Amino acid sequence: MIYTEQQGHGPDIVLIHGWGMHGGIWSEIAEHLAKTHRVTVVDLPGHGKSTMLPGGFDLQRLARAILDEVPQPAIWLGWSLGGMVATQAALLQPPAIRRLLLVASLPQFSQSDDWPEAMPRGTLASFANNLAKDYAITLKRFLALQVRGADNERDLLRLIQKQVASRPHADPEALRLGLEILRSANLRPQLSQLQCPVNIILGDRDMLVPVAAGHALHALLPQAICKIIPAAGHAPFLSHQNVFLSELDVLLDQ
Repeated sequence: MIYTEQQGHGPDIVLIHGWGMHGGIWSEIAEHLAKTHRVTVVDLPGHGKSTMLPGGFDLQRLARAILDEVPQPAIWLGWSLGGMVATQAALLQPPAIRRLLLVASLPQFSQSDDWPEAMPRGTLASFANNLAKDYAITLKRFLALQVRGADNERDLLRLIQKQVASRPHADPEALRLGLEILRSANLRPQLSQLQCPVNIILGDRDMLVPVAAGHALHALLPQAICKIIPAAGHAPFLSHQNVFLSELDVLLDQ
């Protein structure tokens, strides 16, 4: 069962969280957006209040599962892994997605010879190896990496840890499969098939999605609008919420 929460009235917008999190991470963003939109917040399978999909998932199955549970057509706002899910959904079912808003997200998270700007392959492989040994410590380290570089790093880490703890822990198998998507999925060859407008919001101190990777993504999607938030890390909607919401409002007005 995919758990969703809905509030507000108006054009539909769907919010999708990142790896190891749940939809509660969007609480203040959803409240703001609900002034002008009908907001649907999703817990990915095996995260928060959503149960695991029988037989597990890959990126396409993940995207299809969300498409089956949310209003259409809608704007999709995806953070990190959630942005990759949103991009896959837009490729699978173009009429369902009016616009993509990608926050700290890439079509390929791991480096390759022709994509050197992304994360070193060993970083995600190390998280995957450690996950089986100690779930709690691996998640804690990943959360710390998400806030590294932000001015308010310690306060932001405490905030994320508190929000993550507000719902049931993610299923270890969902975490493993999510890391596998981040490690191996590559949507770059399909980006030219996107039929909807694309907007990108990045933090210039992001340790998981370097700004250079964002620039490389913009080169693949020259029609996309890319906004960079100074002094923000991987979670700009938490660390620089007012700036993020201002940028988001401008993008949604276009």
